[in-house]
Amino acid sequence: MNTVDKTDREGSLLAYCGAPPLHRKATGNGVPLLRKGAINLYMNMPCPLKVVCKMVIGEFAALYNSSHDVPIYSPMLLDGDSKGIEGELKAAMTEDELPEVLIASGLHTVLSKGFRERFIDTGVYRGVTSESALAKMPELYRQLVSQHNIGIYSTGFWSVVCDLSLDSGVPYPGRWVDLVDPRYKDLITVHGYNGKASIASLLLLLREQLGSSAITDFAANIRNVWHFAEILKRIDSSEPRRTPFNLLPNAATVQMPSNKRGAILEFEDGPILAPMLMYVKASRMEECRPLINFMHSNIMRQALRRGDFHHADDFDWTQPFCFPSWDFLLQCDYEAMTESLNTELKKGLRPDVFQT
Repeated sequence: MNTVDKTDREGSLLAYCGAPPLHRKATGNGVPLLRKGAINLYMNMPCPLKVVCKMVIGEFAALYNSSHDVPIYSPMLLDGDSKGIEGELKAAMTEDELPEVLIASGLHTVLSKGFRERFIDTGVYRGVTSESALAKMPELYRQLVSQHNIGIYSTGFWSVVCDLSLDSGVPYPGRWVDLVDPRYKDLITVHGYNGKASIASLLLLLREQLGSSAITDFAANIRNVWHFAEILKRIDSSEPRRTPFNLLPNAATVQMPSNKRGAILEFEDGPILAPMLMYVKASRMEECRPLINFMHSNIMRQALRRGDFHHADDFDWTQPFCFPSWDFLLQCDYEAMTESLNTELKKGLRPDVFQT
């Protein structure tokens, strides 16, 4: 399977990108969110999955576009600026400003109050959960899908990786709420980038279960906020600031070299769920069916597994896992709440926490 060469303007893959943008907006590096007259796909992926997903989706799009008049377009295939695109999605006011298919690994856009009220609660977007996944889900999640229009496409997780080269001098935490205990002061490193910790689900979980003081209590225990690549590099190294407990997405932990002395802690309440949601315009559902089917194919199944993500029908829904309650999530503005929690977290962090 060949990688995508985005510089080859004569290649079949990029031929469909010559259609004019739907509007004048072009985000970041000039790659537009939408193309007029196309089936537009926007997929927000975790960093460790971007390359492999770009490759397999690019090959499918090239084959599809060679035999169909209405092509598939995705800014991901042209390395579109995701931050700018997310801002454009949040600002959308009409259906015409949306991609036909939206797959989100982060919930800050799809569950933000304005976006949800305009496009999800109204049914403009329909959440897509496979029938095989629904058959395996507990009743709570089947009700979530049917009553609140939530499309669960895939599942990933966050876990704590223990650096076994360090003697912490304290008992291992056994549950997520244990991480606020002051005995773990300066013993925790979390994944983050651009001056922000990427641990929204844990912060929401702590707020819901322990109340308003939990975030600042947890912040006092954090020694470093580093990108996952820095954390993996420094586990089992001579880095003096490394910590015994490292909070990471499993999409990153699968990249840890096997010779590193590190192990994932098995918490009583399981890992933190990182759901990937899928939405399709109800008005173009049948036209998007080939793309929907591909996204649920074994090719995509294997691609997602490269980052320890799994189609929703591959997940054992009976195993323990943690996530904020959906009632809690759907009663608040997800984006506003997570920004507020991040502000609270920063107030309690050490001044040198982002230094690498």
